[in-house]
Order: sequence, then structure tokens, then C-alpha cells
Amino acid sequence: MTIKQSQIRRRFDPNHLKARDVAVLAPLILAIVGLFVAFAFLVSDDTYIRWGGLTLDTCVLFGFLICHSRPVLKGRGLWALLGGFLVAHLILWVLVLKLVDQWRLAWFAPMAVEAPLFILLRDKAIPGSERSG
Repeated sequence: MTIKQSQIRRRFDPNHLKARDVAVLAPLILAIVGLFVAFAFLVSDDTYIRWGGLTLDTCVLFGFLICHSRPVLKGRGLWALLGGFLVAHLILWVLVLKLVDQWRLAWFAPMAVEAPLFILLRDKAIPGSERSG
């Protein structure tokens, strides 16, 4: 039985990291952590919670969407749709963050509703994506 290249699924396995992987990932992770720490000391707590929370939650949300769209990752339609989702997401949340006087990090919880909504819209817009997630 022959296994086609398209049938091989790549998975991240931290137990089998190569030196090249560490050489790329370590400085990247340190830079990101450094930016968050610097951002925490340079701005007010409110600003850190609002914009740092938006940044982190947006990364998690769109990371989840990308991971659950593997079968259609190579299609341009997915990236156009995700770009549209990102623009709509950021416009909505920036408006909310600008209008609300007091903001708490836990108030980003409604962002969890966006993932199923985006997946539903993705499944309707891109044929074959419904098998992915």
C-alpha cells in the first residue's frame, strides 16, 4: 500500500523538535513575550487590558479558525473570507473598546461566539470546508 503525500498529516510534536525549529521558534517566542512585557510597562493597565486583550483574543480566535480549515487552506477563497472576518471583527471590537468607559478582560468572552458564527459562514461560502471542522 502506497501512502500519497497528500495523506500525510503534519503535526507539531514538541518531543521531536529539530535544532532548526528551536532556532526559529525560541527567538520568536522571546520577542513576542518581550513585546507584551514592554507593552505592560509602557502603557496604563486599562490600555493593556483593552488592546493587549484584543490582540491576544484575536490571535487565538483566528488561530482556531485557521486550524479548523485545514482542507481548504490552499484556496484563495478561505483567505479572502478570513480577511473579511478579520476586518469586521476588528471594526466591531475597536468601536466597542472606544465606547465603553470601564473594560475588564473577562468581557472579551462574547468573542467565543464569533468562532461558531465564522465557521458556519465559512461552510456556506466555501465548498468542502464543512468536513474540516
